[in-house]
Parts: sequence; C-alpha cells; structure tokens
Amino acid sequence: MKTSAPTTTRPSTASGARLRRLAVVGLVAPVVALAACSGESPVTADPMAPVGTTPAATSTSTTTAPATTTATTATTAKPAATSTAPSTRSINAVIRDPELGHTITALRLSRKLPFPQNQPVGAEAFEIVGVWVDFQSGSRYSATLEPKMLSLVAASPKQNVAPSFELGKPYTAGPLTTTKRGDRTRGWVFFKVDKGTTSALRLAYNRPAYAVSTTDKSIPAKTFSVVLAK
Repeated sequence: MKTSAPTTTRPSTASGARLRRLAVVGLVAPVVALAACSGESPVTADPMAPVGTTPAATSTSTTTAPATTTATTATTAKPAATSTAPSTRSINAVIRDPELGHTITALRLSRKLPFPQNQPVGAEAFEIVGVWVDFQSGSRYSATLEPKMLSLVAASPKQNVAPSFELGKPYTAGPLTTTKRGDRTRGWVFFKVDKGTTSALRLAYNRPAYAVSTTDKSIPAKTFSVVLAK
C-alpha cells in the first residue's frame, strides 16, 4: 500500500496524499514490512569539518565560539568585535504531530558555518545554519516525514527559508533523509539565511493535507514550529 504524490504546499511539501490505516492494509494489498526501530542513529560527521578531512566524533557537549574581549580605557569602552567563528550547541526542541503521530526533534544548532569555496558570492550575502534533526515517523498512517517539509523561520530580518540540500556534501555531514511509516532516522539539514540574521530562530514542520483512502476523513495542512534559539 502506497501514498500517492501530494500537491505542493509551503515550502514544497505534498497535499492530497492518499493514506491507508495500518489495520486495513491486508484487505487491499500485502503489508510492506518495515524494519523495527533501530534506536538512535549516531552522527557520523561534524558539519563544520571541511571537505577531505576526517569527520569529528560525536559529542553531546556544547561548542561555542571563543568569547571576544572588550578593550577598555579610563575614558572610553570599545565595543566587542562581532564573532564570525562557527559555533555548534546542543538543543532539545521537539515538534509533535498528534494526528499523524510524527515526532521531530532538533538536537544541535550550528551557526556561521563556512561557505563552500566555490560560492564566493553566496558567502557575501548569506550565513549557513545547520540543524541536526531526529525524524520519528508515526505508524498509524502511511505518511512519510521528508526533509523538504521543514523550514527555518528567522525573526530579524524576517525569513522563512527552505532547506539547501546541496550543502551536505561540502560539510561531509550525513544528510537527513525521508523516514517511512514507523521508522526513525537522524541527519543534518542546512539553510541559507541572510547575513546579519539575529539569534532568534524557529524550526517549522509544514504538514501537507491528506485524504485517508479507507475512510472519508481528511487531514488538513498545518504548520507546527518550535524555538531553536531566542
């Protein structure tokens, strides 16, 4: 039993997908066996590792950019320089979709990642933000979780940014992949935000609309979000 291709919603997710309840699958088509949940899948690379280097070992500790020092004199205090060094810190931001049973957890947030060397113009205009995400798909319906259903919402300047999937390879980072019904996976997803974007960020899950094929039930499109940093 499969889910048909949904129509586009924000940012580029599906709508009108055909779903079937697990309990009635045997009446229509053979059940597709899914692997049992394998638990937590460890990160295999640090997103800040340059191309060609050995990925850094996974750690749950928080990594931040070195603090800048404010020079002072007897009469005038000079402002601290704005840090441009990459930083990564652990977070625990959870989105739950009670209707489909999905759980999305953001576990790490990386800011000011170095731009790929072959994109000098982009480096002048954008900052790369990485989010390490745990996808746990619900088992009730045949609705998958897809990275393209995510977006990064910035407060200042105001932005709603779709993922940039071409950035996983330059950072030697395992990308977040589509998760089928009842399965679980982890990976990095990257976003390009405007240079000068403030620290206030949210992760959004843009659920498409679905129609349940075995009943007359419809599940409307809806956006869920969670604070990553204030």
